[in-house]
Amino acid sequence: MNIIKKDWAEYRKTILVLTAALLVPMIFTRGNTTDFSKGMMAGTLVGAAYGYAYFCFSTERLRGTLQLLQSLPVRPFDLAMAKYASLYSMALFTANIPGLFLRDIHLLFILNGCILFLSTVSMACTVVSDKPWAPLAPMWAVLVLFTPAGKLGLFTTIATHASLFAAVGLLLVPVIAVSSSVHFARQSA
Repeated sequence: MNIIKKDWAEYRKTILVLTAALLVPMIFTRGNTTDFSKGMMAGTLVGAAYGYAYFCFSTERLRGTLQLLQSLPVRPFDLAMAKYASLYSMALFTANIPGLFLRDIHLLFILNGCILFLSTVSMACTVVSDKPWAPLAPMWAVLVLFTPAGKLGLFTTIATHASLFAAVGLLLVPVIAVSSSVHFARQSA
């Protein structure tokens, strides 16, 4: 719980700015979710997913405070899982506060599935690797997969089956989080 409080205290302003950024498309479209407003929200969520993962773990490594946290009487696995809990609290706050104003439970489900999956994958890369570019790997994958969208039809496939992709993402989130935390614990031993 102290790790969540620490992260929220440190990144409170960023969390509020990203949450407010999700409200902007709704304000301009007066609550009617158009493709443009959904696209703006998706872009903000992708940035938030990456940013929160970067803040929660990678900045701790860069500043050298990860070693300090590891010196506390807490197992490395528990430390990594606490960082995931912090990540999830930020991501869900950012997706759900503006998402509640949409009054569209289906879209809210998709938003939650996407931000949790992307943030988990981004953080898992950071937990497993100490390379500074590690949290960017999933964002590059998203970019590569969607750049030739017209030729591969990948964007159309994901858009038409967004609920399925969100559900699969939500099922994979705990598997990815626990397995990367186990890997981190083994690395730390």
